[in-house]
Amino acid sequence: MPLDSSDSKYNLQSQRRAPLLLMYHGTPATTPSSEYSIRADRFAAHLDYLKRQSWHTALFKELSNASILPEKTVILTFDDGYADNYEGAFLPLLDSNMKATWFITTGCIGKNADWMGPPSPQTQMLTAEQLVIMAKAGMEMGSHTCSHPDLTMLSSSQQLDEMTQSKQILESIIAGKIASFAYPYGRYNENSIATVKEAGYESACTTCPGWFRNEESPFLVRRITIFANDTVHTLARKLVFADNNVSWKKMASYYYLRINDKLIKAR
Repeated sequence: MPLDSSDSKYNLQSQRRAPLLLMYHGTPATTPSSEYSIRADRFAAHLDYLKRQSWHTALFKELSNASILPEKTVILTFDDGYADNYEGAFLPLLDSNMKATWFITTGCIGKNADWMGPPSPQTQMLTAEQLVIMAKAGMEMGSHTCSHPDLTMLSSSQQLDEMTQSKQILESIIAGKIASFAYPYGRYNENSIATVKEAGYESACTTCPGWFRNEESPFLVRRITIFANDTVHTLARKLVFADNNVSWKKMASYYYLRINDKLIKAR
């Protein structure tokens, strides 16, 4: 979402902030090999910050009743289903009495993320047994297709196969309903939106930044991307501005525009 001070419903002076979704990927103990993964100790620092600032964590599926969620609500999501999430994210979440949603690529459960290049410790994926443990502990499992394709390159029938099969596999593993979906690479088209609904999902999330908006499609929910170099200070700014780019240069530009807007209105 652009940093637009004229959007009174979602700006910094809003009476009540909408929920905010954060997108994580891997949480390795060592330096991440991907810019989208974050070292486990840095993620732990993120959790500590959220806890100190009294943020409430909710599951993605709970957005269907967003109006009853506490004002400072954040939904932590993890795409793909990396094995290092178990010790690097799941266990710290339990220790902090927090929860999160995992979007699982079912074709790689217990294997390696084949779209990430040669196999390595950081491409290893969660096992079915771990998914069961996590689900029983209160974490939400959602689908991220079977093979992590670019959906825009597939026909409607191919997209439907990816969505329905992954849903069925996950429901069989955790013996529960799978209602949530995340588009691989954040890519989708009109067919994707229609097909994800046809496949039986109740909501889906993108990688477009911004606050959660009730009036938008439940199949186009916005998320903020977390990068490998995002410190606690970066996280704090992302929680305020709901944007991927919270560099100091952009912050300065934002405040300049707000001040200039006030000066114009005061004339």
